[in-house]
Amino acid sequence: MFGPLSFKDSSSQAESNEVAPCLLCPITFNLNTNFPSFLKHIFEEHRVVIEDAQHIANVDSYVDYWRARFNQRPIEEIVPAVEISPSNAKYFVLSTLLKDDKELRHKLKLDAMLERQEFERTDTSFKMSCLFCKLAFEGKRCDYLAHLATDHNVRLGNPHNLVYVDELIEHIGRVLDGLQCLYCEKTFPDRNTLKDHMRKKQHKRINPTNRLYDKYYASNYLEDCRSPSLNDLSKLGENSDEEYADWKDVDDTITCLYCGHSDKDINKLCLHMSSKHRFNFYDLTKHLDFYQRVKLVNYIRRQIHRLQCISCELTFESADALEGHMQKTGHCCMPSLKVFDQPEFYFPTFENDSFLHHLESIDD
Repeated sequence: MFGPLSFKDSSSQAESNEVAPCLLCPITFNLNTNFPSFLKHIFEEHRVVIEDAQHIANVDSYVDYWRARFNQRPIEEIVPAVEISPSNAKYFVLSTLLKDDKELRHKLKLDAMLERQEFERTDTSFKMSCLFCKLAFEGKRCDYLAHLATDHNVRLGNPHNLVYVDELIEHIGRVLDGLQCLYCEKTFPDRNTLKDHMRKKQHKRINPTNRLYDKYYASNYLEDCRSPSLNDLSKLGENSDEEYADWKDVDDTITCLYCGHSDKDINKLCLHMSSKHRFNFYDLTKHLDFYQRVKLVNYIRRQIHRLQCISCELTFESADALEGHMQKTGHCCMPSLKVFDQPEFYFPTFENDSFLHHLESIDD
């Protein structure tokens, strides 16, 4: 049905007594406690629909942004109208089909994730029972994850890449309580059989093809246009083999930071960068944390795209001229931390930059 979304529970929104004006008129709403009424109002009074509104990370900031835009220019000049038959009424749909809307939702989602992750890194009041023993843990989440890895060989990934840890652990607990293997997701008759299976098969890790877990890994927030999962591809039909092959080729190809050379193996690509460009990615970045490496990659990508040297920032007329300059001067070097360790470089220069998805796979 075409119309505003309804919410069974608005408790997920942060509590606040602040009210904000409508997108297009002075009527005010508390978006945290009365969001459904706001959606109904803009739909009935202004014929505006916000697609997938329940997934917006910060509705206050989202509404503030579009209200400011509509104050500057009429909505008709910004949002394409959709004509609905049989009445031929026109509605304005705010969705990710609009570039500005897509980028805004992505930024709000990323900001919310980073804020939560920073809290989880420093909070010392975390309490959780161990999933595999009788330990009643209290302290930092990273220490709890270290306990799972060291004492029970449970590998959930780099702790610096994890976010919404409480929810992740609670979900894993429900899976295990349901006597289901984390990795192969088979169900077993009792707890002991499940534990033996996971130990012998080394299945004490999550299923990488289960997209439900994407939420809990910060690297997934770097790009919101992700490729389909294996489960999605299995539903393509009888002719899916060719489509899957095309997807796999594109997804697995990683491009050098300094030239057009590409490889499907990130470590072979790093060897190329080390031998041709004298840029040993592992040695030069091993002192950086995960997010600083992300920002470094995005910074280099942006400079090369602009045909600017990453060291002296000279601009050249062609990629070949830039590459020749950087080779001759040895400017394929590590830039100063203050140059690239900036919030703007959280965002990828290119969509689906495979280099970013393989950062944790780079070996020395």
